[in-house]
Amino acid sequence: MMGSQANPEGKRILRAVAARRGLLEADLRATVEDLPDEALLANIDLVSDRIRKALYSNEPLVIFGHDDPDGITSTYILYQFLNSCGYQRHNYFIPNRNLEPHGIQQGFIDYVRDGGYTLAIAVDNGISSYQGVEALSRLGCDTIIVDHHLIQPEQLPKAYGIVNPQLPDCQYPFKALAGVGVVLMLTRYLGRLLEHPVPESAFFWTAVGSIADKVPMIGLNRVIVRHVFERWNDIHDQSVDFLLRNFNRIDSYTDIFNFMQSASRLIANGREERGQHTAMRFLLQMGDAKAELFEDMEAQKKQWESELNKVFRFLDTITVDYEGNGFIYFDDEGVIPYSLLGTAATYIQNKLGTPTIILAPHNGHIVCEGRCSDGFNMVEAFRHCRDLLIQYGGHVKAAGFSLDKENYDAFLECYNEYLKSELDQDHAKREIEVDAKADLADLSVEAWRELELLLPFGQQNPEPVILIRNVSVDDLQKRFNIENCGSNLRSGEQGEAIVSWKGPQTVRLLEFRKRKEHKSR
Repeated sequence: MMGSQANPEGKRILRAVAARRGLLEADLRATVEDLPDEALLANIDLVSDRIRKALYSNEPLVIFGHDDPDGITSTYILYQFLNSCGYQRHNYFIPNRNLEPHGIQQGFIDYVRDGGYTLAIAVDNGISSYQGVEALSRLGCDTIIVDHHLIQPEQLPKAYGIVNPQLPDCQYPFKALAGVGVVLMLTRYLGRLLEHPVPESAFFWTAVGSIADKVPMIGLNRVIVRHVFERWNDIHDQSVDFLLRNFNRIDSYTDIFNFMQSASRLIANGREERGQHTAMRFLLQMGDAKAELFEDMEAQKKQWESELNKVFRFLDTITVDYEGNGFIYFDDEGVIPYSLLGTAATYIQNKLGTPTIILAPHNGHIVCEGRCSDGFNMVEAFRHCRDLLIQYGGHVKAAGFSLDKENYDAFLECYNEYLKSELDQDHAKREIEVDAKADLADLSVEAWRELELLLPFGQQNPEPVILIRNVSVDDLQKRFNIENCGSNLRSGEQGEAIVSWKGPQTVRLLEFRKRKEHKSR
């Protein structure tokens, strides 16, 4: 399926991209055999022993997830691993961000009390839930936190045990795993101790959650996705099989990558009340109801996409003629749904190339989602203003917070002060960095197959940026489907096109430099 004859131009472009990005052969060929020892994760023995004690004593256990694809996949692979061990006293709880703030809140605390759970495992969250962990402790429930978000020393919960590569004393060398990546490493370690296999499907769902969470597609994250490519025929999972029946034919690594992205968009839908989530019910469902749950999520996805398009059109209107080094918008009219604040901030950041925060009133407070690119640290920006915030957290390039309304003006002053001190005036005016130059004829489907060695694309490993020499607009449009074209292309124009090569038949036009005509005297 994945083999093809060598393409000289594709290999040349591949070498150019690899050299430009400093990628070595060892980087491109690394496998799961090269993964660091999970024992290097701080507290993993303590946490594993506590989980094994729960299994051996048939203790009631609940997995506390997060309502995004990273959190759903984290919950699913741990839940299924415990299932495969023959354990039957575990349950899950997926909070709904539309009803309660991020982290361990009263709804989950009540659930633990009413269910008599004595062990809670928070996955893809919990690292900033100091008060929530204290409340669970008072109920006699131990809390294990398996997370990947940045550490806030002043808010570190007093949990039974924390597994997080970001911990200061953690010797695990790769710090940029998704939440589900940390859960996979814990599951692999438990598998070793219990002499119980971890299914290949766990790698698939880890890849799905990692891609959705937009973690850097380098190092271990790349290895995990590439492992799925290489072992594709060995992945057996009822939900994967079901989704494949509703997807196009898989003939290449690009098809597998697109399938993963499609799965991540699907399970992003399904928030419910009282700890339930449609995506989790779909993933665990064995019977005929699976098709109904799939149709429900598909309908929600279509509605989400419709809302998203409306939001994007609105964002285009408020960013017209924008100039500056930090975009701030307060959505006091509720145009942007709460669940899309992060997506909206990402859209503006990608469009303007500047740190972006979008704020909105929610449940009596003000909430915010922030996004940025290289050269800025969103968590540090919020940490600078932490005395004004109720809680904050996230990653370097994607973070959020909540604050009381009376602190809004003071926060803006504090945040703008940080922006001014950290950003250069030319931060948003960066040259497009080209990976390789080529003629249009060089960019064949066969050449693309050579570039599949660079997959998966994502943060710190974007699609190759190609400068196409001496190309006409007409020929470019004949060869490729052109995405997100903001340029006013005219038939007959000739020049240089800088494109992001996104797939065999698809490019995103970044710039078209029209060839200057020399006037004769």
